[in-house]
Amino acid sequence: MRALLDRFNGPLHGLAGLLAAWLLLSSPWVALYRSLPSDAGFISLAHVALGLVALPVALLYLAACTLGGRWRLYFPWLAGDMAAVARDVAGLVRGRRPTSEGGGLLAMLEGLLLIALLAAAISGAAWLAVQGGSAALAMRDVHIVCARTCAGLALAHLAGVALHLVDLLRG
Repeated sequence: MRALLDRFNGPLHGLAGLLAAWLLLSSPWVALYRSLPSDAGFISLAHVALGLVALPVALLYLAACTLGGRWRLYFPWLAGDMAAVARDVAGLVRGRRPTSEGGGLLAMLEGLLLIALLAAAISGAAWLAVQGGSAALAMRDVHIVCARTCAGLALAHLAGVALHLVDLLRG
C-alpha cells in the first residue's frame, strides 16, 4: 500500500491543490444556506460535487503523507519535536528563508493545510447530510470557519512554495 501511495503522492498533492483552489475561488458564488436549492446553478452543484470528491482525495493524501513515519515531518507537534520548526522561525527572524527539506515550518504548514482541507470537506459533507434540518446552519458555520482556515493556510503554503522556487532559481 505504501508503494502505491508513494507513487500517487505528487498527483494527489496536485489534485488536492486544484480542488481546494476551485472550492475556495468558487465559494463566493455558491448559493447554499440551509439546503441545496432544487434549482441550484452550475457553480453550486460543482462546488458540492467537487467538495465531496475532495474528501477521499484529502484522506488518501493524508495517508500518503503519514505512512512510514512521515507524519513526523508534517505534524511535528504530535511527536513533540518542534526543533526544525523553531530553527526555521529563528532563521526567518534573521532574514533567512526556511528550507523545504527535512520537515520544518513549510512541511508543518502543509500538514496544517491538509488538516484544514479535510475538516472543510468533512464539515461540508456533514452540512449536506443534515441540510434542511436544525443542525444545517451550525454545520454551515463550522464549514465556513474550516474553509477560511484552509484559505489562510493555502496562502501561507503558496508563499512558502514561492520562496522555495526563488531558492531553486538561484541554485
